[in-house]
Amino acid sequence: MLGKRTVSCDYRALIILLLSFGLFSCTTTTEPESGRGGYHANRFSELFDDVPSPKNMTQFASVDEALDSARQTEQQGDLDKALFYYIQSLQFSPDNAAVFLKIAQIQEQQGNNSIAAQAYSEAVKNDPTLILAYQGLGVVHLEMRKYQQAQEYLLKAITLDQERLSGQGGIKEGEYYLLDQDSPFKAYNVSGVIEDMHGNFALARTYYNLALSRNENSANLLSNIGYSYYLTGELNSAERYLKRAINADNQFKRAWTNLGLIYVRKGQYNRAVKTLKQVMKEFEAYNDLGYFLMLDGHLEQAEYFFQKAIDNSPSYFEKAYSNLEQVQIKMHELWLLENEAPEGEGDEIGEVDKMDVQSGFSSIWSGISAEMALENGS
Repeated sequence: MLGKRTVSCDYRALIILLLSFGLFSCTTTTEPESGRGGYHANRFSELFDDVPSPKNMTQFASVDEALDSARQTEQQGDLDKALFYYIQSLQFSPDNAAVFLKIAQIQEQQGNNSIAAQAYSEAVKNDPTLILAYQGLGVVHLEMRKYQQAQEYLLKAITLDQERLSGQGGIKEGEYYLLDQDSPFKAYNVSGVIEDMHGNFALARTYYNLALSRNENSANLLSNIGYSYYLTGELNSAERYLKRAINADNQFKRAWTNLGLIYVRKGQYNRAVKTLKQVMKEFEAYNDLGYFLMLDGHLEQAEYFFQKAIDNSPSYFEKAYSNLEQVQIKMHELWLLENEAPEGEGDEIGEVDKMDVQSGFSSIWSGISAEMALENGS
């Protein structure tokens, strides 16, 4: 009969057990009773050297006892201790997908995306139908700028969710079933952002509208929809959704900033400044207004507002000076192109170069749009 193996290494090993998925070494002693497997060294273990060991470590007699303590401490907001308890429960149930999911979510919440990705991966290994784990994998890969992998995981989450809704006799509109409270809201919202980045606006809005069927008052979602309409030049629709986002959460900064961007595109500069001033200082609003104009290739107007930002700033405003320098360099380059070109070709070259400016900054805004999907908002 196999003997019971009692782990005698310190509690830090439990963290390495989780994050390296059982691949580290520690000393064990054998006692008579049923046994557990040992652990092995792992080249990743040095990544966790700074993880602190808890004081007054609790010893649990069963997986239920460990999980009860983990849930209680998580509800109390002590995520570090909850993480330790969830890890400890794996000694009794090493293939528990739900536990790996909880650990991954805590790691993601604490900004440990690569570790969260490993824990999410372990969760789907143990339960290939775990929708929230695929959603988590998609979100953390997006945060790590791994867009293709993110899109694949999010699509898997959506596919599984739609299959679940179909099996439960959900309400179908068009090609998709409307979401319920168990649907992965973030998967649809973030997928919409990724499709916007790829220029697939119709599909993006399909995902957004499905997410709206789950939560019609999400400031983040409404702001993303507004930005999607901005990208296609449908400014009135964009303005309407952004105002809805602000009504849902008037502290949601991105919605105010995007609304200011709409007014810039409409040429309503005073209104843009008033809007931006809701979430920033006046001199910062002038700087952002200038930056938005630079994105659109309106270099002379951008120069004017960068200078106003500098004039209104109570101290040296490095960002505005840098932006002013950039726009002046670009204006000089355009002047040289127009004056050095053969007669009749200056206007054409200038327009081409302005298009290059807009195209370059458009790609930057696509990246910012990706970040928008991950911001908080009610």
